[in-house]
Order: sequence, then C-alpha cells, then structure tokens
Amino acid sequence: MLRILDYAKGKDIEWYEVIRQAIDEESAAPVVILSQGELMVYELDENEMISDYPDAEPIPLALVECTLNPAFLARLVHTRFPVRFEPVTKIKDDLAADFYQLDDLPIRPPSLSRYERLDRVWFGFSKQVSMTLDDLWIPDEYQFKTKEKSQQKSIELTEKKKQIKPHTIYIANQIQSGKSMLNSWQLFKRLASESRGREIVELPDFGPIYLKQSPQDIVNSILYSETVFKTPADGEIVNKNSFDRAWRRISGHK
Repeated sequence: MLRILDYAKGKDIEWYEVIRQAIDEESAAPVVILSQGELMVYELDENEMISDYPDAEPIPLALVECTLNPAFLARLVHTRFPVRFEPVTKIKDDLAADFYQLDDLPIRPPSLSRYERLDRVWFGFSKQVSMTLDDLWIPDEYQFKTKEKSQQKSIELTEKKKQIKPHTIYIANQIQSGKSMLNSWQLFKRLASESRGREIVELPDFGPIYLKQSPQDIVNSILYSETVFKTPADGEIVNKNSFDRAWRRISGHK
C-alpha cells in the first residue's frame, strides 16, 4: 500500500486526481488507515431510543484498513482536511444524534460484516475521530492513466455534459461497473444528502456537481445544478421514475 499523497507525488499529479480516477473506474479501492479511533454498536428501537447492542464489543479503527463509503469518497475530492467524525451523543431521554446505519457509515472496518442483514443495528464513533490526507492509502498495483488520456477524457466529458443530463452519464457509469439500479439510486440520494445544494460533490463519471433533495418530494426526487443553489427555484429535477426509465433505456432492458 502507498499513501495517496506519495503516489500522486511520484506521478506528478494532484492527490484528488487519484481519487477521481479510482471513483470513475473502480480499478482500485482507496482505504483509510487511522492511528486511532473506535466504533460502538447500538440498538435503535422504533421510537429512536438508543441503547448498547447486546454483547457487542467496541470496534477499534487504529491501524485497520477501512473501506470508504462511495458517497463519502466522492466528497473527499472537494473537502477540507482534517475530516472529523463526531461521537454519538444522547440528546435527552436516550434520543441519539451523530450515528449511522451500516450502509451510511463513511468508514467501514472489515469486522462490521458480521452485522450485515441484522435489523435495528446502528453505529457511532465513541470519541471524535480525525482523518487527514496522510491516512488515505491506495494499493501498490494501482495504475494511473497518463495525463494525455486524462485530459482527453476531460474534454470528452465536457462535450457529453453539453448534450446529456448528469444522471444519464452517472447511470451509464453504474451499469458499466455492474451496479444495480436500486443501489445506484440510493447512492444518488446519498450524494444529494451530502451536498444539500451547498457542497460540491463528485458524481461518478460526470464530475463536480451540486445536488439537493427536492423539498416537494424528498423520497423520490433529486435536484441538480452545476452552481450553488441560491433559491428554491434553482436546479433541474430527476425523479425516481425518470431515473428508472433512463436506466432501462441505457441498459437495453424494457
């Protein structure tokens, strides 16, 4: 494994170019290796009351190769370091904040696989965890494309953006990567939740974009814009039905 910073320096490129290409091609999976940190396992009832999960031990993060949530990985391209994860807090009467479901965790150690397909399991950091660029690593065998190819791809993407809507470029990327329609829609929604119309995120194969959940239909509609949302009327809409139709059209399935 090599630190992404060291790999980028050796290739005479910016560190975020390594992450962008890894997101677009999924040819390598960057990981985070922290020097400290711990996750706790919780049980949440239907009234959002939280308690410790029965017989669950704390999960150490120090010196463990943790995978990164795709939505969180895309956000790292534009974020400021260090990134800090706040500990779970009990607001009052055991109501909780700053905790995650398994699919939403930004950092996932291998030991969490034992909790897959279990109901009512939530996770949170036991104390503040700080992540820097030095904590991001990539496999030794990763092969970054030449600048000429990257520049050509950037030109091609710019032309595609002028003619094709962002979600169709994203869908084509997901189909090519073997992803399912449902998981791709969920990632699209997660990115919108991360962006909130104010933070730029990286939409796989499209690039930087602003996303936002539509206030008229939070569950089934996403708004997108290439500039920051300033008014409620900003952005173009993509609803679940149009997303599904585009998926079937691009995949060739009626």
